[in-house]
Amino acid sequence: MKANLVRWGLALGLTALLGACGGGNGSSTVAERQLPTSAQNTPVDSFTPATAKSAEVNSDYTLGASDPAPGYKVTLGSAGTEVAKLQSAVDIRSIGQAPQIGLGRKIAELDSVTTFASRLQWTTGSDGSQRAAIRFVSSGAAGTRLVLDVSHIDARTKLRFYAQGAATATEVTGTQVIDALAVNELSKAGASGNHLYFAPYVEGEDLTMQIELPAGVATSTLQINVPQLSHLFQSPTAAKLTLKINNSGSCEVDVACKSDWSSTGNSVARLLFSDASTGSSYLCSGTLLNDRASSATPYLLTANHCISTQTVASTLQTFWFYRASACGSGTLYSASKTVNGGAALLYTDNSSDATFLRLNSSPPSGVTYSGWSPSLPAAGTSIGGVHHPAGDLQKVSLGTTTGFATCSRAAGSETFSCSFTTGSSSSTTHVRVGWTSGVTEGGSSGSGLFITSGSSKYLVGQLSGGGSTCSNPTANDVYGRFDLAYTAGIYKWLDNAAASRVPVYRFYNATSRVHFFTASTSDRDYVINNIPQYAYEGIAFYSYAASATGLSPVYRYYNPTSNGHFYTASASDVIYIAANMTPPFVAEGIGWYSQTASDGVSAPVYRFYNTATNAHFYTISASDRAFINANLPTYRDEGVAFYSWTSQ
Repeated sequence: MKANLVRWGLALGLTALLGACGGGNGSSTVAERQLPTSAQNTPVDSFTPATAKSAEVNSDYTLGASDPAPGYKVTLGSAGTEVAKLQSAVDIRSIGQAPQIGLGRKIAELDSVTTFASRLQWTTGSDGSQRAAIRFVSSGAAGTRLVLDVSHIDARTKLRFYAQGAATATEVTGTQVIDALAVNELSKAGASGNHLYFAPYVEGEDLTMQIELPAGVATSTLQINVPQLSHLFQSPTAAKLTLKINNSGSCEVDVACKSDWSSTGNSVARLLFSDASTGSSYLCSGTLLNDRASSATPYLLTANHCISTQTVASTLQTFWFYRASACGSGTLYSASKTVNGGAALLYTDNSSDATFLRLNSSPPSGVTYSGWSPSLPAAGTSIGGVHHPAGDLQKVSLGTTTGFATCSRAAGSETFSCSFTTGSSSSTTHVRVGWTSGVTEGGSSGSGLFITSGSSKYLVGQLSGGGSTCSNPTANDVYGRFDLAYTAGIYKWLDNAAASRVPVYRFYNATSRVHFFTASTSDRDYVINNIPQYAYEGIAFYSYAASATGLSPVYRYYNPTSNGHFYTASASDVIYIAANMTPPFVAEGIGWYSQTASDGVSAPVYRFYNTATNAHFYTISASDRAFINANLPTYRDEGVAFYSWTSQ
């Protein structure tokens, strides 16, 4: 945190007069988004957009003759012993835990910024850009994911990851890396792994990372290293079919065999994610959910025991249409897609074993946003589940609800216990099911439980665990009650699409020592691409793009004398500026909407005035505030400017 304070400069250029302006606090308390009474028992139908909402975050880059050859090669020997221990200890078919399919391997020779920089051999292109490449071999791996430790990266940087001999690479921009790490820090300041970025998965044991810096950016400004990689011993993609396809039990049924489940299958993804603290990688299943506005916002439901922290959510890759090309074919559908980019953790709960995410990348065209019901199904209701058992091609299981359960899982535990009942469901946390066709396995965790009403299917739960197998299909499986997770918090997004929070982005100009904030992605991208003296610092906090009850506008002013901006939600500030400071101040309208008092969820954005530079600094970080007050005597704490949020 202290290093970031020095790097960000702690300044927003303004005149000294504004140092005397009053803070923006109000007296009323504003309630967080409420559950609409009309929605409590009303299901939402599925929705299939005609086209994808927007482009995917990551894109393919076509490799050519001008791309540099790797200037250095890192070789890690066989991990056979470690893999054998894991495979003997973990059954990928075991339900109730996310099956581990990869382990972290340390890269001692690249564990510092200095050592990593010394291994890069830069070449300069005709456009002034500089590129370097470095190769990694983890012997015997079915695939690998690099773990980047990022201290500083220019937003215009391009990182490319590809297998040896590949024609294309997956490209990630510096903007995406900066945003991912900023979201990690906002979610839990100072958490281990906040500064680690998991690169996209690459098939095979041999991968190359290429770095491209734009013209004018010195190579010394790139402050990253690669302390470890995730060595996958089970392949989550189609390239090595024998590792995953047909790996599930013989009683499993392809979705391709059940035409009435095809559309629901289009909402279900296989999930690959990693643990920042260990480098290990895992598989689960998840379901896209429609909201009441059918906005095509990529909300994804999975299990808490799969993903429960933002640092893990940031590593997420999703696999779509990963199903058989035809009933019983055992071969992959040719239109399957992989999407990178991670996700924002919106809600997670251990008791109902639910995690609700918003993907940072739009899923591919053709997906369905599943319908869901906020009501609990009665015992004896016909149900179905669509999932990826043992990471296999998509399957569907059919059966009935057989009762209810109250289940608990100790934090960090791979086992959980349940007490069952066929009677009252009022105090339970899970739905119990028995199968008549198919079962669930490891990798199925987090997948949806569906009821059918007419021709529509509605999600009512997410898989938590159980004991069903092909030899014992009626053994208890339990799904966390979606109605509990919905009423506890998920409704805030599914029922309030128009009121979703948006990121507010931050830039810093080291020359003029000013910050710039904007809630506009077009503003953000324009500044990144056209005003290079403003360094992009990522998402500062979240606010609202439109007015709503309980929100106040945050006004933006520009001072051409200092080339700085000022932001305030205070009506007295607005009056004072209009009466005394125009010119030089130019009103630029409303930047975003926040609050003038906390609603119990929003957090204070603190404002400081620097008496030495006549400048202001804003931060939502309490640790930043404490550091400034303890160490920077020229900064005068002006209290709370307004209240915003640390999550969407």
